[in-house]
This record gives sequence, structure tokens and C-alpha cells, in this order.
Amino acid sequence: MKSIKKLVKIIMIVTVAFIITVGCAPKEPTPAVANTCPIPTGFLVDEAFATAKSTLSNPECRYKFETIFSALLNTCSGAPELRNKELFSQLLVWSKNEGIISKIQAKEYYTKYFSSRFISLPGDYSTCSHCPRLRSIMAECKSELQAKELGLLKACNDKLTYNKAFGDLDKIELILEATCSACSL
Repeated sequence: MKSIKKLVKIIMIVTVAFIITVGCAPKEPTPAVANTCPIPTGFLVDEAFATAKSTLSNPECRYKFETIFSALLNTCSGAPELRNKELFSQLLVWSKNEGIISKIQAKEYYTKYFSSRFISLPGDYSTCSHCPRLRSIMAECKSELQAKELGLLKACNDKLTYNKAFGDLDKIELILEATCSACSL
């Protein structure tokens, strides 16, 4: 009887020790989950655009278009070339064709960053109806000029188009001010 009690005690001790050691054993590390929506980084332009297309091909990542576009501008600022303008154009056309952005959005992105034209301007800026918003319109245009500096100068080294946009903005401001002066007479 004593030997059975001893055996039961030993079994109990071994069981408790086993439960304690198993319960305290380190948990298997959770495997790292791969980033399914990588953002282009670095200064290798072709690789950055390839990463952008790969990421945007994933329907779960399409909401990151703006972030990816900004990252590409940053990447291209490390290697500014005129060919980058064509890479952006191709990306915008591809994104439109894939349904990531609309045709209007693609046109607005390109115009905002890579054209001398201003999307911030009302279509008929020579009418008196825009005079109450003159300051707001000019602030939007100046903000857009900063976007053009980022796209045209820093990412594409397109000084000619940027200088045209810069000069056009001065002329537009004069025309708008003259129109509003004439409207107040």
C-alpha cells in the first residue's frame, strides 16, 4: 500500500512538473508576415516603378496610390531625368486602365505635376464671377506650382516646362487682377 502511495506521489510530481515546464516553455515565434503592400524606396528608378506596379496590382493595396505616387516622386528626385516624366505617364495610363484611378484623376495627376497648365484655374478665368475667390484661386495655383517644382524640376529635371509654368502663373495673376479691377468699375 505504501508503495502504491509512493508511486502515485511520484506520478503526481512528474505530472505537475511536466505541466509546469510545458506551460512555461517559450512559445514558437510567430512567423513574420510579408508586407503585401510594399512602398517603393531607394533611388533605383526602374525598380521603384516595378514595385509600384506590383503593389498596385494587388486589389487590397490600391488605396495606397497617393502614397506610392509620392514615394516615386521622392525616388526620382535622387535621379532626375526627363525620361522619368514618361515613366509617370505610363504609370498613370496603366493605373487608369487597371481601374485604380479614373481618367480624370490620371489627367489631373499628370497636369498637376508634369504640365505647365494649372488644374486649379477655373475654365473661364476671365469672368467677374471668380473675383470673390481670387485669393483662394491664386493660393491653389501657388500650391500647384510647388507640386510642379517637385514633379518637373526635382523628379524630371524639366526646367523648360517648369519655367513656362512659373511665367504663366505671373501672367494669369495679372489677367485675373485686371479682370477683377475692371469688374469693380
